[in-house]
Amino acid sequence: MNIGFFDLTRQHKKLKKELDRAISRVFARGIFTLGAEVGAFEKAFASYIGTRYGVGVASGTDALTLGLAALGVGPGDEVILPANAYPTAFGVALSGVEIKLVDCKKTDGTLDPEALKTAITKKTRAVVVVYLYGNVGDIVSICRSIVLSKQKIFLVEDAAQAHGARISSTRQGTGGKEDEANTILQKVGSIGDIGCFSFYPTKNLGAYGDGGMVVTSDAVVARRLQGLRMYGEQARYESDEVSGVSRLDELQAAILRVKLRYLDEWNERRRQIARYYEQQLTGVGDLAVMSADCLDSQGYPEGRGSYHLFVIRTTYRDSLKTFLAKHGIATAIHYPVPIHLTRSFGYLGYKKGDFPVAEALGREVLSLPLFPELTDGEARYVAGWVREFFRRRVIHQLL
Repeated sequence: MNIGFFDLTRQHKKLKKELDRAISRVFARGIFTLGAEVGAFEKAFASYIGTRYGVGVASGTDALTLGLAALGVGPGDEVILPANAYPTAFGVALSGVEIKLVDCKKTDGTLDPEALKTAITKKTRAVVVVYLYGNVGDIVSICRSIVLSKQKIFLVEDAAQAHGARISSTRQGTGGKEDEANTILQKVGSIGDIGCFSFYPTKNLGAYGDGGMVVTSDAVVARRLQGLRMYGEQARYESDEVSGVSRLDELQAAILRVKLRYLDEWNERRRQIARYYEQQLTGVGDLAVMSADCLDSQGYPEGRGSYHLFVIRTTYRDSLKTFLAKHGIATAIHYPVPIHLTRSFGYLGYKKGDFPVAEALGREVLSLPLFPELTDGEARYVAGWVREFFRRRVIHQLL
C-alpha cells in the first residue's frame, strides 16, 4: 500500500461538479480580480470566523505583512513570535519590524506563555500567536500577559493552519456551577486585533493556488487593508501610501466559497482520524503526540484545534521516517530548523541553545498522513507500521 501525505485529487473528485459550476460562473462574468466572488467569499469567511470584515490577499505571508502594516506596526517596533514558527517569521520580517523570539511548549508547539511574560518590553508593539499544526495552545494566558503589561500591544493571530479551530469559555450559573448551556464558542482569528489566514492548497480550507485573508472587526484596519492590497488606493488611482499588489483572485474565491461549506465536516473527519492515531500510538516507545486541544480539569475541551497536522515526537524521528517510507507511507517534518538557526535570520543575533524546546522539536517532530479523505484502512496501516517500528526496536535491544 502507498499512502501519500496529502491527496487533493480525492477531494476534487467529490466536488468536481460544484467546482466546475463555480469556475464557469467566473469565466461567464469575465472579471478575474476584486469582483463579486471575492466580495462574497470575504463576507462568508468573516462571518464564519466571527468578525465584521475580511480582506482577501494573495497569500498567508502577505496577510501577516499587510496586517501588521494596517495596525501601524513597522520599523523600530518590536514584535514577539515563537522560535519554531518558521513560515510566520518571513511575513513578519517583511514588515520591517524588530523580531524577538520566545520558546514554545513541548506539548503542542505553541507559544509558551511563561516565556512571553519576561519577553515583553516597552518596545513591544505586537505579539504573534501561531496556532501551529492547528493547535489552539494557551491563548487565554497569552491574552492575560498582554493585558497585565498595561501597554498597547496588538494581538496578531497567525491562523494559517487553524481554519475552524475554536476556544470556549463558560459563564458562571446562578448556583456558582458551570452552566453548560452558557458555553461560548469563539473561532480563532476573532480573538485578537487581526487574524491572518492562508488558503494554500494543503490547508484545511485550501484554494487551487495561493491565497490568504486578514479578518478583523476594526473598520479602520479593514479599510486600510483594502488599500494596502492594491497600490495603497482607497479609490482607483487615488493612492494614499506606497504599497504593492496582493489580491485574492476571483477563481480562487469561487473555489473557496464551495469548499467553505464543507470545512466543519472535513475538520470533524480529521479529528476522528487523529483520535484513532492517539488511541493506537499512546504509550508506544518514546513517542509523544502533540496535543491539538486544551482540556479543563475534567477532561472536557476548553479549546478544539483544527487538526491540520498530526504531529508526533520521538528521538528516533529520522529512522522512523525512513522506515515508514520503505513501507509506502509518506511523512513530513514541520519544521526541521527553528527560526534562529536559519541563515536568513542570523542577523537576529541568537545562537544555538537559546531556545532549547524549539531546537528539540526540530530534531524530533514527524507529521503523519492526515486529510479528510484518508480511509480507516489507511489510518490503520499507518498506525500499524509506526507500532511495528517500535516493536522491532524493543526486540533488537533485547538481542
